[in-house]
Amino acid sequence: MVLNNEKMSKSTGNFLTIRDCIEKFGVDATRITLADAGDGLDDANFDTDVANATILKLFIFEKWIQDNIKSAFPEGKVDFAKCKESLDMWDVIFENAIINAVEKATTFYDEMKYKQALKYAFFEL
Repeated sequence: MVLNNEKMSKSTGNFLTIRDCIEKFGVDATRITLADAGDGLDDANFDTDVANATILKLFIFEKWIQDNIKSAFPEGKVDFAKCKESLDMWDVIFENAIINAVEKATTFYDEMKYKQALKYAFFEL
């Protein structure tokens, strides 16, 4: 494995274990960075800049979700059955796009093409 485009080596201090990554970046950012590290037979490159950027993306995404749930449902309760009854054409299109992204991500994940799975499961979704 490669860390920041340099071969990992304990003697040079250029070394991170999975435990170190989780403690430094968190589980979700570590998973996403590992999925983005590369497929195939080439050495995977764990890039700490990608991990840090992922933390920021996840934080912004979580805040966006919380803000939108609060504005759409001020009482704090989401009744999905009630929402499903009032779907319009754009809601159906959006739902189909989500289903399509999930199906593609699942296919790529099953084929162990993690970078493509990440594209559809996180970035496209």
